[in-house]
Amino acid sequence: MAQHDTPKKKNIDSLLPKSDIVESGYLNSMLYNFSASYKIYWFKGIFAEVMKGNFQIPYRRIVARMIASAWYPVVYYKLSLGHSDKLSDAILYIHHDLGVAREEKEERIVTIICENQDKRLNKMISDFTNMVPYRLIRPFYQRQLDYERKHDFYFNDAKINGFIEQYNRNDFGNAFYVLNNAEGYLTVSTNWIYYLKLNAAIVEGWMNYKLIDYVQRRNPNVPAIPYKIFPPTDRDRNLSAETKYWKKIQSEMPLFDIYTGTEFTEENLQTYGGMSIDHFIPWSFVLHNEIWNLYPMYKNMNSGKNNKLPDKDMYINEFCEKQYQAFMIAKSWKKDKITEKYLNVKKDIFGIDGSDRGHDAFLVAMRQTIEPLYQIANNQGYMVWRY
Repeated sequence: MAQHDTPKKKNIDSLLPKSDIVESGYLNSMLYNFSASYKIYWFKGIFAEVMKGNFQIPYRRIVARMIASAWYPVVYYKLSLGHSDKLSDAILYIHHDLGVAREEKEERIVTIICENQDKRLNKMISDFTNMVPYRLIRPFYQRQLDYERKHDFYFNDAKINGFIEQYNRNDFGNAFYVLNNAEGYLTVSTNWIYYLKLNAAIVEGWMNYKLIDYVQRRNPNVPAIPYKIFPPTDRDRNLSAETKYWKKIQSEMPLFDIYTGTEFTEENLQTYGGMSIDHFIPWSFVLHNEIWNLYPMYKNMNSGKNNKLPDKDMYINEFCEKQYQAFMIAKSWKKDKITEKYLNVKKDIFGIDGSDRGHDAFLVAMRQTIEPLYQIANNQGYMVWRY
């Protein structure tokens, strides 16, 4: 059989549009099999600036974009970018030491980094620009570099950077960008600007696919990775239907807060600041509003609990018990769609009855669902909270 008769499986890189003015295959080469997050976030930073109409971009602004783009994955969702990846170190320094809020807006983070002259931050930014700008465009000069390597026994990173800078100096017609290290900025090629803007949606999807794949491989047990490379939206956190559910439960049985043991009476609600619906395992980890992970708690306490894990030994038994009581009431409604989410705890959960055996089976099913997620979240860096 001829070689061309063997069908080949398409991959995401083959979907990049061809072009008459640039060699689109270089995009795949630039982000092929990268071992640290720097290159993908450097590319994302340039892409974001080009989409805003900028083509001469200061290095500092690109690094600011890198940090802002990786902010929510690292700070909010507590994802790992790799054991030796320094981008996380810079982000956590800015968050903890410079006091930038966990839920700060992306553009504001960019502004803060561009304007802040903290010495340690400046050093971190400088470290990123020592290697990454060269590594991304290395594929454009790989043939020349291979030639140089054959004639230089002491070929090292510094020499590679020097050669790339030499070849790149006036390469406006071919390279993705041209470096200006003396003034600390790069200029994106006119042809590549045209290509990126013409194919923006496809390139952005390709780029995000690459990033998701990279992050997933470094966080194999964490759920919902594709959604965790972006900031959450208000729609993601909308709990109106779940609040209605618990209000309906409360109309049929007294509800007690599992942390204080007090009933949600008018007097207690005034004392503790009203009632809100809380995720037992933080929403930022599970990224869903499944009813089996939700229960009311006082607003003032909820703000303190924030995205922490409640102490499992102290609270999980009471949480599961309250869930059982609510489930038995909701089960009698039969037509309430929100109760169908309990099927994600156990497929035959609606066969559980009010007997002791049914009660114990429900609690076992809840713990078997919650505890593995709880442990992974704790391993991921989610702190433990107790009232």
